Amino acid sequence: MFEPPSGTQAVLGRHRTPASDLDELAAGHLAPAAARRLWAVERGRRMLMLRAVVDAARPACVQAPLTPDPALELLLRAERRRPDVVAGLLEHPGTGVWAVRTLERLRAAGPPDDRADAGLPLWAEVGYLHCLAASAALRSGTEGTIRLPVHGGTVALPALGRIRLSVPADAPAPPYATLSVPRPGGGTARLGLGDRWLALPADLRRPGGGWEPLHRVAWSPAPQAPLLALDDGDPYRDFRGGPLPPPLPPLTREEARRWRLLLREAGQVLHTRHPHAARLLAHSLRMLVPLPSVPRFRTASASYTEAVGSALVSLPQDAVELAVTLVHEARHSVLNGLLHQLALCREDGGPLLYAPWRGDPRPLAGVLHGVYAFAGVADFWRAERRAATGAAAALAHFEFAVWRTAVRETVDTLLSSAGLTEVGRRFVTRLAEETAPWHTEAVPAGPEALARAETADLRAVWRARHLAPDPAALALLADAWRRGAPAATVPVVPSRLRPDPHAAAPDPRSELRRVFAVEPTALERRARDGGDTADRPSALATADVSLLHGAYDRAVRAYLTVLAEHPGSASAWAGLGLALAGAGAPTAARALLHRPELARALHTLLHSAHDHRPDPIRLADWLGASPALSEAN
Repeated sequence: MFEPPSGTQAVLGRHRTPASDLDELAAGHLAPAAARRLWAVERGRRMLMLRAVVDAARPACVQAPLTPDPALELLLRAERRRPDVVAGLLEHPGTGVWAVRTLERLRAAGPPDDRADAGLPLWAEVGYLHCLAASAALRSGTEGTIRLPVHGGTVALPALGRIRLSVPADAPAPPYATLSVPRPGGGTARLGLGDRWLALPADLRRPGGGWEPLHRVAWSPAPQAPLLALDDGDPYRDFRGGPLPPPLPPLTREEARRWRLLLREAGQVLHTRHPHAARLLAHSLRMLVPLPSVPRFRTASASYTEAVGSALVSLPQDAVELAVTLVHEARHSVLNGLLHQLALCREDGGPLLYAPWRGDPRPLAGVLHGVYAFAGVADFWRAERRAATGAAAALAHFEFAVWRTAVRETVDTLLSSAGLTEVGRRFVTRLAEETAPWHTEAVPAGPEALARAETADLRAVWRARHLAPDPAALALLADAWRRGAPAATVPVVPSRLRPDPHAAAPDPRSELRRVFAVEPTALERRARDGGDTADRPSALATADVSLLHGAYDRAVRAYLTVLAEHPGSASAWAGLGLALAGAGAPTAARALLHRPELARALHTLLHSAHDHRPDPIRLADWLGASPALSEAN
């Protein structure tokens, strides 16, 4: 980072990505040299963003309590003393999140006073630059004094921690505090609030006096692996949008202990059984943002293109679940970094597409992101199933079978799309080559059958939710049914994408299959966890339990009961198709698994327009023998 002299023009060098980097990354490998190039691009990108914030903030904050130039001056002095410290702060994920968010506010229409975010003044948002400068000064031993914004009674020091202020309950919170960093050997840093001063600990790794340090975890048994930050204090750690939330309490001692234990256990799993994934993670993931604990198979995680190196992760129930989540998010982070170097998709990526891991239609770039991440997930379970025994092995076989199929189908979709660039096509082709041998590997019959049902179920529910048959062709189909026309005379009925914004969540039956694989006796209790709601009535849970236990005739009757009360239930139509397949009714099952949107729409039309609600099985059996199914969009 540098500040060019007045009147001069900065000339930035170009970053170059060797073809070997692209090929290795597509195969899931990240060598140290490639990682250095990836992070160099991120630093350059953040430098440009930081400079853009400063340029836009100067006129916007000219009368504000904090202006950008003192922060920039201190940051530049710290860089001259310790370039590595400032480089690390540029790579800090919060820097990217803050820069994008702040630039959006600075470039919004209206005067600065109209650009407040839930009470946070624009100058206070810009003030994160001052927090970055303060962290740089503390870590580099650069003497200086700087004002820092106060948010929710705390002062952030990125990549170090935060200071929780002690303010009397009847006193207004101060808008800013003043940090004084002494020269090396001149004592400890102090934070001033008016005429009161708070001394920071000499060792900022230890808590004390309102200081809450950033948690750092030695997650890997490999001594050269960098520590992983567990960030529960940075105001820009959560990148999910909306107003900047008030600061939350720090992790409790027990929560922090649990995270450290699981991270070390997950690191051991990765180091021992997944060395390539462990190396990729060590080079790419710098920070985890802890989310609350969730039941098994509901682990939540997220990444963001401007927060390379970071992931939001809920506390899972065991180390293996955490390990596979880290692999998944590390791949997202790597691809985010690569996309800052190379365009893999054209700007107009084409239509929205089916992605087996999502409940909603996705753009081409999102599908590419997902298939890369889930190739890592499939590879994880591919190795894990060789080490696991008992129920854990059954789960690993199932997960591998599900995700290898998902990767193969999605890679084929991507390679048939015109939305990939030349570089993107090379990347996906290399990914296809790396994953192709997986499909020759044997999977035990039980997990394989469960995985086939999962694959069919995911697609059928998605189709029922998000595809709609052509209305004119559907009307002809309804007329043919009412006339009793033979199935062979029924015309083709095309379907078109019509996304349902209220149907984005995955269907709970996927979770239940995983419960069934590891603990069948817990299936009924887990199925009823959600209670009885309009979206998921208790009768549907009953049908799902019967389906997974192989009681297909009982499941058929249960799904028919659901459809009598909830004829629009996408999950019930798909579940009925699976139950009919198990019960020996392949023609009807084919209709409901290949074109569930057609059966559902025809059933609805016959009831609404003709006051006739046909038996779903008879209707599906008629459709299954007709040419109408040939248009399986």
